[in-house]
Amino acid sequence: MPPHDLRAPTLSRRILHGLLLASALAITLGPTDVRAADDEAPSIGETLVREAADYGWRSWVRHRVYKPSDDERYGLQFDDNWQQCSADLPLVVIVHGFNSTPQKNDGVLAPLREAGFPCAGFAYPNDHTLRESAARLSRELKALARRHPNRRIALVTHSMGGLVARACVEDPALDPGNVTRLIQIAPPNQGTLLAHVAVATDLWEHWVGRRGGAPWTRWRDSIVDGLGEAADDLVPGSEFLATLNARPRNPDVQYAILLGTDASVSADEMDWIRDAVEVTGGRLPGLRSASDRLNNLLLDMEELVDGKGDGVVAVKRGRLAGVADIEVLSFGHLSCTASDSADGPTVQQAILARLR
Repeated sequence: MPPHDLRAPTLSRRILHGLLLASALAITLGPTDVRAADDEAPSIGETLVREAADYGWRSWVRHRVYKPSDDERYGLQFDDNWQQCSADLPLVVIVHGFNSTPQKNDGVLAPLREAGFPCAGFAYPNDHTLRESAARLSRELKALARRHPNRRIALVTHSMGGLVARACVEDPALDPGNVTRLIQIAPPNQGTLLAHVAVATDLWEHWVGRRGGAPWTRWRDSIVDGLGEAADDLVPGSEFLATLNARPRNPDVQYAILLGTDASVSADEMDWIRDAVEVTGGRLPGLRSASDRLNNLLLDMEELVDGKGDGVVAVKRGRLAGVADIEVLSFGHLSCTASDSADGPTVQQAILARLR
């Protein structure tokens, strides 16, 4: 294709080009600085009251719409009769990622249930600061340890959930002491460049992809879930990631990382997108600097390149110092935990093999 040919031969390429260009203004603004929450978060309400001044306008808005009943949707969600499973097997807890739920990742647990493992899901506000979410996980697992002191825990995480889990078990103040396994699926251990455009996924979760709910319900649910704090933490080089990655791995936890390479954009298509963004951005008044910054991001955006990323997380940004068990597989980020996708069984079997 000749240079600066802006005709996109595929629909997916045009869509991706449009999304990236539309995000240029958001990228120019950059992530908002957010101060970390305290180690323990008893409830959403108490946290918001205590930290309203620290979080600025985002916490102020959440405090205005929060209801105590909102806290009931979060926490550990156990399978029925999980306590009847063998006490020798660990309780497997799935920790979801950004703008997700345990139910969206439930396919991962299907073969584990068949093998007799007790299972549960951990639900949390999926767009709060990751330190606050880690404190929630810590509180739940500590309470579980008091009730079942001999039960081991295996955390199976998807995407951002891997950072929430690491922030829990790698911080001595939060470590519940009962986690012996951490299996991360597609974790952005070094961040993801797509965090710069995460506003698009917020819109999708409550306004495009969601079925049901009046406008007011959708609006307040999106606020209770968070107002972009998690995306700030996911940006490579963020204060949260710098603090997290400076800690050593927990010596009492056995780690494994599964990384995917089935992104949907070829290297040639990425070159086309870079060229198209550069030319189109230069033609739009006021967007030259935004276009330049977006181009700089695209130069390193292996998250989207087939063979180098899974569509959201680049293989090189999923790796983690101190973890030897890293397996690179052919799966996409959004399909690897679904039971009805071709990627699902690949990930399921990799997890089952490690837990056995």
